[in-house]
Order: sequence, then C-alpha cells, then structure tokens
Amino acid sequence: MRINYKGKFSQIITAIEDANDILNSEEFYQLISNHGDFNCSDFSSEDISNIIKKSKLEVEVKIYKPRWRYSKVLGYFIKSKPNKIFLNSRKIYRDTNSITNTIIHEYVHAVDNDNNSNAIEFGHICQSFTNTAPYVIGSYAEFLMEGNATTEIPNLINALVEQNHMCIQEDINALDSADLFIIEEHRVL
Repeated sequence: MRINYKGKFSQIITAIEDANDILNSEEFYQLISNHGDFNCSDFSSEDISNIIKKSKLEVEVKIYKPRWRYSKVLGYFIKSKPNKIFLNSRKIYRDTNSITNTIIHEYVHAVDNDNNSNAIEFGHICQSFTNTAPYVIGSYAEFLMEGNATTEIPNLINALVEQNHMCIQEDINALDSADLFIIEEHRVL
C-alpha cells in the first residue's frame, strides 16, 4: 500500500482503498501515458506515468481542520513533510470518488517532490491549472472509480472547464513559507 490512513472516517478509508487500487491499475497508467503533453512540465506523459508507477513512496493521509471555516482548500502537500498528504476535515463530506481524486492529485505532488525535491517538475506552478498532471491524473482516477470506460475518459477530461483555484491567506499563514509546496482548492465541476 502506497497510501495509508490511521483514522476512523470510513469514507476516507474507502477513498484510500480506491486510490491504492488505482495506483495498481495498468489502465490508469495507460491513460496517463496516452494523454499527450501536460502543461507546466517538460516531462512527457509517458515519463510521468512511469515515475508514478515505479515510485516506492509511501504517504500517510492526515486530516486537518483549517482555522478559517470557509476555506475552500480540499487538500495539500508540503515539502517539509514529504510522506504526508493533508485533507481538510471540513471538505470530506462529499462523494468518495471526489476524495479519491484529491488524494491521487496530492500523491502526484508527493511523487514529484520525491523524484526531485529541488524542483517542481510536473506540478502547476506556471499560473495555469488546465491540463496539468496533478489535476488530469486525479480526474483520471475519479473517472475510473465512477466506472467510465477508458475510451470515454479522454473526452471527459477534455470537457472539463478551467477550475477555480485559490489560496486562502489565513491557511497559508499556518505554514512556514519555505515549507509551502502547494495549497489549493481542488474542484472538478
């Protein structure tokens, strides 16, 4: 198991089981490999697929409660805790497949960091969120868990509109700026 959780939320337990199943799915890696170029990355989709597939990185999902109750942040990863993914406790009461999407999205950030902690090589730091590896790969996971045929998934990805993203300053202030890797709202419309 690459993704672990020691908590009690049954929906998180299910989402993590699904995420681990996805990470062991050959069709998942084939979808990534066949995607074409991702924005904000010099790596090919096949390279990114292979990096994730070959990764031995194990992470633990932790639940946190944001100081600002209206935070739209669903989850985050920070470099100073490379084996942890954080999920917002106020945003876990949603569809399990959506939570799986967020977990895989943050796992992609963790693998990116594990691959080269000196640079973000396939994230979304180029001021664009559209067609970036973390968002597309998380969406692939969600669409697979929803039972969509792999032949339909590329069309579903192409149909996604650019999503709203934001960093809430109050959430960021809780972290040392040197530790901040990515905090974001992650929403599939």
